[in-house]
Amino acid sequence: MVIEIIGTVTEGMVSTGFLYTNKDSLTIGVGCMLSDFKANPKRTAPRRCCSRSHEAPSRIAPLIEGGEMKEYCAHLIPEGGFHAVPQVYGDGWMIVGDSGGFVNAVHREGSNLAMTTGRLAAETVIAAKAAAQPMTAKTLRAYKDRLDESFVMKDLHKYRDMPKVLHTSPQFFSTYPSLVTGAAKTMFTVDGVDKKSKEKQIFGSFRTARRVSGLVGDALKLWRAFR
Repeated sequence: MVIEIIGTVTEGMVSTGFLYTNKDSLTIGVGCMLSDFKANPKRTAPRRCCSRSHEAPSRIAPLIEGGEMKEYCAHLIPEGGFHAVPQVYGDGWMIVGDSGGFVNAVHREGSNLAMTTGRLAAETVIAAKAAAQPMTAKTLRAYKDRLDESFVMKDLHKYRDMPKVLHTSPQFFSTYPSLVTGAAKTMFTVDGVDKKSKEKQIFGSFRTARRVSGLVGDALKLWRAFR
């Protein structure tokens, strides 16, 4: 199971928090852009974002109560998407995993994509050795062919414009989470107000926050990125 968190945990930075369920443990983390950390006037440290996700009573805290910390780590992930994938093979070498930019900004399949590239690279080497071929760029080009035929490059190509949209649209990580949370609270609170009036209140909050032109523009951005 995967739980995604967007909004106050990362102080509106272009990022998401997440919780993965494993067989006998949980993986909890936050992913943010380095440029956002640099520009953040609060100078928030990455570890503080993780702490905030743990402390949030309505989100993670009840799920890890009584748990024990087993591991703490951090790493850098190039997330430029399809347009940022470099040359991935050459004489005697191939690039796999995160180092090749094989991550997906749209959904949490980064590890799936990365592991698949490793498998395809291994299959390329096995096939080359079986055919007694040298590990030259000409031989290892088969790895790129395997990538192009797999879901890895197909998915990266489908969402090729998503990184640009997300990295230039902080409202998706600040304004909209707040609006959606407020809308849910308004709609599901039992306070004697009729649903039609609540709908008007919700639509009014969206128009005030983003105006009609902003809402339409944001919808077009997402449509173009997902088309």
